[in-house]
Amino acid sequence: MVHLAPVAAEVTADESAELFLDLVFRHHGLPESIVSDRDPRFTSAFWTKGQSDQ
Repeated sequence: MVHLAPVAAEVTADESAELFLDLVFRHHGLPESIVSDRDPRFTSAFWTKGQSDQ
């Protein structure tokens, strides 16, 4: 399943985490897999924000 959301040209990891929690996690729970290029700067900030919101 794909979830799309309109966003500005640049989105921070914090904003991405908010979108993920609002659009995906809230409806489906934790996904079985996430496709990512695994940029350490992004993934660290993304998951840090995701954990702090729980």
